[in-house]
Amino acid sequence: MRISKFKSFQTTGLLSLISLSLMLAGCGGGDQSPPASFAPAVEINAQAKLFTVENQSLPVYAKFPGSVITSDQVSVTSRVMGYVRSVDVHEGQTVKAGQTLLTIDATDVTGAINQARAEVNKALAGLADAKGNYERYQTLYQQNAVPKQMFEQMQTAYKVAQSNYAAADAALKQAQAQLTYVKITAPFSGTITSRMVDPGQIANPGSPLLTLQGSGQKQVEVQINSQAFATLKLGEPLTVNYTDFTGEQHQFEGNVERMVDATDPVTHTHTVKIGVPDAIDVRSGNYVVVAVAVAHETGIIIPKAAIHDRGGVRGVFVVDAQNIAWFRMVRLGARIDDQEVVLAGLVAGDRLIVEANHRLQNGIHITPTASSATESPAS
Repeated sequence: MRISKFKSFQTTGLLSLISLSLMLAGCGGGDQSPPASFAPAVEINAQAKLFTVENQSLPVYAKFPGSVITSDQVSVTSRVMGYVRSVDVHEGQTVKAGQTLLTIDATDVTGAINQARAEVNKALAGLADAKGNYERYQTLYQQNAVPKQMFEQMQTAYKVAQSNYAAADAALKQAQAQLTYVKITAPFSGTITSRMVDPGQIANPGSPLLTLQGSGQKQVEVQINSQAFATLKLGEPLTVNYTDFTGEQHQFEGNVERMVDATDPVTHTHTVKIGVPDAIDVRSGNYVVVAVAVAHETGIIIPKAAIHDRGGVRGVFVVDAQNIAWFRMVRLGARIDDQEVVLAGLVAGDRLIVEANHRLQNGIHITPTASSATESPAS
């Protein structure tokens, strides 16, 4: 009985030692591909299209937030100062050209008109008096009853009175014109996208009160720094990323249509407008992110078809010198069209499987097809 217990203890200890040895062997570093002794018991042959990894020049992007606007978007402002009497529209409302948007209190404007009219009456009386003096002295001068100097003084006074009347009349017309500005109307048909004023607030000339957006061509408006601005030119395509209303990520390419050379004194950025293709379904006001290439660096880019997901781990199948496939985890960066930038896990010269006629797994033998790629895709 004691012997049996001792033998059982020996057997258990031996198994534990073997397990520990295997664990230590599995934790070793070095080549990421398993040794040939770990090849599967049943050999599988598969034909595959291969891709050879090469270092290449990749763009470095700076990203800037922007928003979608329309080409005929305007900020509605007032040309006169006064209290806002009424606001007749709200956000999201569709308006027609000439429709009243809001009304400014006309008390101050009416007062200015009355004052200007009084100045006109005053100037008119002065003009009548100066004209009478001029005509009387003109007759006396022709009769040699007054000296030439006195006649010329009356003549000058008459001309001054004429100028005063013309100035007063112009001021009255200008004041009367202000009366047409107290009722602000839509310059074109469109949609009210924002409202920045309520009844009772003061409207200052030039301050935005409403934003009106027409149905013109959509554009992306973005503010970018001077470094990125210096790399751009009109007509150049830029990548724009956005999220639709379902939360799905999308991107499109739009051409640079407007570039403002002047730098904003507050943000020290430049305004750039990018055209949105008609086929892109984005709405005005959509938040977007614009990518601008500001530099280049050496890196690796591989086809998206070479990437596999194994239990939530993303990686590629690398073919070694013996044409055996092994799964290798990689760290991915940005996506460029149907290609992926690899940040870690691959080196130049690695051969990847991009297409195979058999389900891929570790240890299978690969026969490269004649159409296997030998160069990296264009970036």
